[in-house]
Amino acid sequence: MVVNHSQVFVIDDSGKVIQTVLGSDLAAGQKPQHTVPPMVWFGAYPTKDVLLDSEEENNFIRAPVRNSNEHYSLVGCTVAPAFQFEDFEMAKRSQLLELYPHAKHYIELLTHAE
Repeated sequence: MVVNHSQVFVIDDSGKVIQTVLGSDLAAGQKPQHTVPPMVWFGAYPTKDVLLDSEEENNFIRAPVRNSNEHYSLVGCTVAPAFQFEDFEMAKRSQLLELYPHAKHYIELLTHAE
């Protein structure tokens, strides 16, 4: 079995892309958990889904599809008491691409075509 880590992708309110690797190797900068601030767009993907992970458009390479029985990441999401489901909004690809064209490859990785 291959152990994969997960990458948490956040676009903050200024449009900045912030990525955090979830994992147990603290010396390598991984975090065992991560708190996403309110009112931002976020998603997560297995780190090995992208071969060369960079915010620069020309450095984004999607990995070939792998056997999901052998390659997977397990990530949970817990919300705090202040979270209200009526405030929840699923991101639309077209809306995010219009607002954050610099994050196109990540947005397309994490959203469905409309």
